[in-house]
Amino acid sequence: MSSANNINSLPQPDVFNYAFYMASEMLFLMMPMTFMNIFLTDNLLISAALVGTVVGIARILDIVAGLLSGGIIQQARKKGMYYSKWITATRWLIGCGVILMFADTSSMSLAVKLVIVFIAYCMVNLSMNFIQTSQYNVLAVMGGTSLDKRNMLAFRGTQGTALATLAFSLSSVPLIEKVLTPVIGSNYAYLVMAIICVIPYMAGCHLLAKAAKKYEKNSAANAGMDIKVIDMIKSVLTNDQLLVLVLVMSAAYIGQWTIISVAVHYFTYVLGNVMLMTISMTCGTFAGFLGAFIGPKIGVRLGKKYAMVVGLLCQFTVLVLVYFFARTSVIVYIVLYSFFFLTMYIYFSFNANYVIDAGEYHLHKTGQDNRSVANGMMTIPAKIGLLVGGSVPLFVLTAIGYQPNMEQTPEFINRFMMMFALFPAVFCLLGAILMQFFYKITDADAARYAKENEERAAAAMAASNDTASSS
Repeated sequence: MSSANNINSLPQPDVFNYAFYMASEMLFLMMPMTFMNIFLTDNLLISAALVGTVVGIARILDIVAGLLSGGIIQQARKKGMYYSKWITATRWLIGCGVILMFADTSSMSLAVKLVIVFIAYCMVNLSMNFIQTSQYNVLAVMGGTSLDKRNMLAFRGTQGTALATLAFSLSSVPLIEKVLTPVIGSNYAYLVMAIICVIPYMAGCHLLAKAAKKYEKNSAANAGMDIKVIDMIKSVLTNDQLLVLVLVMSAAYIGQWTIISVAVHYFTYVLGNVMLMTISMTCGTFAGFLGAFIGPKIGVRLGKKYAMVVGLLCQFTVLVLVYFFARTSVIVYIVLYSFFFLTMYIYFSFNANYVIDAGEYHLHKTGQDNRSVANGMMTIPAKIGLLVGGSVPLFVLTAIGYQPNMEQTPEFINRFMMMFALFPAVFCLLGAILMQFFYKITDADAARYAKENEERAAAAMAASNDTASSS
């Protein structure tokens, strides 16, 4: 067994480095998630339909990169390139990309604006495929075969993301609207806020890579294996549990991204006061922060499968209630929004462990180690969620008559609320149904697969060493 797996407990500095990376990643991602659409439409005056088209094309490329990232990383690992190298190398593209995304191009032609938006989006999101896939591999290598260690890392990382989300919710809108905009103008305010979010992320990547190195060097599971590309493709298509997970998590992300991508429009054009968004985000993310500590306890009791089912059904119920009762009352929306994110952490706390289990399942079933490829698929649901939940609402906004700085009408509000609440509710319900009836891996199965896979790898390594010695 590898020395990484013989560590009785993970050193607290390593756990902190992993959690800090997750927190810094969320802080960084919240900027484009929350403000990209409103910046491009209301500040740069690009129509919502054009934004949806350009970003939609970039998101399709992003999905392709996500499909390829696991295989590329696994092939590079054969040549000695550790996961930590991907993390330290691609962070620069990501950092520069998000700054470019919020650059003030208002004086430039529409064509130039769209090209810059496309390039910036690709720099950020295509690169994120390689960092996130490497991060999932790092979690598996640091945790070894112990599901307790893997869960502990995932839980601490999730708590870090919840803390970062809370900090962003408390500070982002006041900083942009009340501090930066009066001094440097709205366009540059978004740019400065983007830089503020990027700096901790660069440090987070460094700390994660530092934590990963000693585990990577000692883990047998991390050794690159000579696997053909066609076998990598087959490993995805023949891994039925991985495919179910991709569908379920895609549905969950579509629900989340729909809300996130047009929440600022809800406060601006439905409630008529964008500053209410600060109160709502703060309450919701504080509930999520509590959920990051409470959710894992509920999730462990339910098991990963039923944690996902219960969490998605709760979110479905919340969104239906939002449609009927949150059109005029920010208090109702805050209560429901808070419950949405609190229940999300029942399953979200397990993080990448869902797809790691699917990778162990396929290795146990076939004997082919394509776990890096499986881990690479973890990025796909978020990409699909972005493509559908982040792009479709922009087309819907145009179709229902949205114009920047428009006056709201009852007809617009009704149509907006259908898109804002009922559209994501359908996907939450679909995800719960798929998980309930088609996902088969129990937590006991996952533990057995990981243990037996490690034992087989150790036996094969021992046999190989004996053969080499006798010859």
